[in-house]
Amino acid sequence: MSWVIGVLICGALGVIALIVWRKWIAPWRQVEDVITQIGRGERPRTFLLQGSAPAQRIGFQLEKIVSDLEQLQKQIAKRESGLQTIFSAMQDALLVVDSNRQVILSNQTFRKLFDAPEISLATPLLEIVRDPTLDRLLTDAFRGDGPVRSELTLDASQIELHAVATKNESGKITGALVLFHDITELKKMDQVRRDFVANVSHELRTPLSILRGYIETLLDSPRTPRQELTRILRVMERHSNRLELLVEDLLTLAQLESVNPDLQLGDVDLPSFFRDMIHDWEKKLTSKQLNIVVDVPLELSPIRVDRTRLQEALYNLLDNAVKYSRKRGEIRLSARQHDSEMELIVSDQGIGIAKEDLPRIFERFYRADKARSPDKVRGTGLGLAIVKHIAQLHGGRVEAESEIDEGTTIRVVLPTGM
Repeated sequence: MSWVIGVLICGALGVIALIVWRKWIAPWRQVEDVITQIGRGERPRTFLLQGSAPAQRIGFQLEKIVSDLEQLQKQIAKRESGLQTIFSAMQDALLVVDSNRQVILSNQTFRKLFDAPEISLATPLLEIVRDPTLDRLLTDAFRGDGPVRSELTLDASQIELHAVATKNESGKITGALVLFHDITELKKMDQVRRDFVANVSHELRTPLSILRGYIETLLDSPRTPRQELTRILRVMERHSNRLELLVEDLLTLAQLESVNPDLQLGDVDLPSFFRDMIHDWEKKLTSKQLNIVVDVPLELSPIRVDRTRLQEALYNLLDNAVKYSRKRGEIRLSARQHDSEMELIVSDQGIGIAKEDLPRIFERFYRADKARSPDKVRGTGLGLAIVKHIAQLHGGRVEAESEIDEGTTIRVVLPTGM
């Protein structure tokens, strides 16, 4: 009888143990498995835990936590993608370092600027950029006094650096953010502006000084002999005309460089256009005994341009050709069409331009080898700059070829599809 009772007791204990296992022990092992999967970055197949109500509630809470984490990760990924898009679109190079000068963040422009295609997180900045200017800039930024600025010369480029310290919530400096802005073109433009002001001042000073000198002479000597008075007035007239030409050319350049140059486009028949030009220049050509040859095929298609501007450009080229041609020389005007471009060419047999001067002849006020120019040849120095701007406004360009004592050829290349 006792053994029956023992069997019953053992069975009861087994049932109790099974119930305890199923309700309390097995669910917690499931909880442990679920948490382990979450820790590995995996999403469990189910959060439904068997057993007691507390274990089931824990499963529901774990599912909610995982869902919230997934939403948070999506938001973070979206923001990171947006930031990377912004950083990639930035034309300025961007660098963020920590307080140990290890790279936290850099954009593509920075990597391209310093020829570093890949930069790993926490890479020491010294391995990428070895320049004392940047090192001093970061030292100044880490003081936390505010934004700091410096300039860095990199190859042929001028880079402007702006740095500011980064801080945590407690105000402690954690690193620095640096922007690298390429100011090479700005430097060039600033130099062009300074040269322009200096050149204009120089060009104005000479005629104004002469005019002022003669005016003082006339005021001091009111009884100047008529012959001398005539000579003085002619000199004053010549220099006042030069001032007028200079002002007109400066105004023309200002109009061409304005935001809205207001081109009046229309179809221009080149053969008749060149005939009209030759007629206008007949007197000047005859006075220097110059022979002019026009080579423009009659079958050329009309070109869509601003007739007045094109005439102004070619007048400047003809003016130079006449000035720098020797007596009884030859000037050739021609036009050629190549695919979608039209070339308008002015050639002379004049004194020519030195090879080292050729790349700069379209700059304002630049004169090639003034010592070789005939004494009476003096323009405003803006004619070829005007030609270049007119060509560019039409979507074209200018090209030049020349040899000393062999002459000069200028080509105005314009698109035919305007």
